[in-house]
Amino acid sequence: MTIPKYVLNGERTGTCGKKKLPYVLSKQQLLHFLTFVKDIRFVMIIFIGCFQGLIIGEMLRLQWENVDLKHGELKVVDAKNTKRYKSNYGKDRVVPINDMFIPVWQQWQAMNIKEKYVIPIESTKDRDDPTYWKSMARSFQKLFSNYLKEAGLLIVDYYQENGTPRYKYHLHTLRHVCGTNLLRAGLAIDYVQDFLGHEDIETTKIYSQLTKDDLKEASHLAYAYP
Repeated sequence: MTIPKYVLNGERTGTCGKKKLPYVLSKQQLLHFLTFVKDIRFVMIIFIGCFQGLIIGEMLRLQWENVDLKHGELKVVDAKNTKRYKSNYGKDRVVPINDMFIPVWQQWQAMNIKEKYVIPIESTKDRDDPTYWKSMARSFQKLFSNYLKEAGLLIVDYYQENGTPRYKYHLHTLRHVCGTNLLRAGLAIDYVQDFLGHEDIETTKIYSQLTKDDLKEASHLAYAYP
C-alpha cells in the first residue's frame, strides 16, 4: 500500500491552503493559558491581540503617542504592508478602544510611564534596522510557543513535507479570536473588516465560517414557533 504524500508517521502533511479555517482559542483555553504566562508584557500582548486585533508587529511598533485614552482609540501606523521592510511604508488605521478596556490601558501606561513603546523591549539592537522588528516578533512567537507547551496547548495541526510540524495556535491566533468575537457580538462584517484593517472583505468572511455554531443556534431560535 502506498502511503499518501500528505501523511507522515500517521500524521497529515502539506500546506494549510487559503481555504483552511484558522483555529481559535476558546475563553477557557485562554484563561488556562494565562496561568502559565510569567512575562507581564505578554499578558498585555494577549490583551491587545484579543481585544484590539493587532498583529505582533503592530503591537511592537505601537507607541504611546498613538494611543488616545481620552477619546478611546489607537492609531496603527505603517500597518499590514508585507513589503514595508523594503518600501518603508504601509497603511495607517484607527482602532477604537472599548470603554471597559480603558482602565486596563491606563494602568499599563502608569506602569510604563517613561516608555516610548507600549510593549517595552530591552535590546541593544538598532530599532531603525529593518530586521529588528522581525527578530523581536520571532522572539515573542517563540515565547508564545513555550507557554503553549507548558499549558498543554502546543498541538500539531499538520506536518510539512520536510517533517517540520505546523501548530494549531500561534500569535496570529489572537487576532482570529478578536475577529470571531466581534462577529459573535453582532458587529456587521464590514465594520469587522475596518476594525482589523482587511483590504478584502473575503479575508474577513473567514470569521463567519468560524461562527457557524452561532448561526445554527440562531436559526433554531428563528424557527422555534410555539
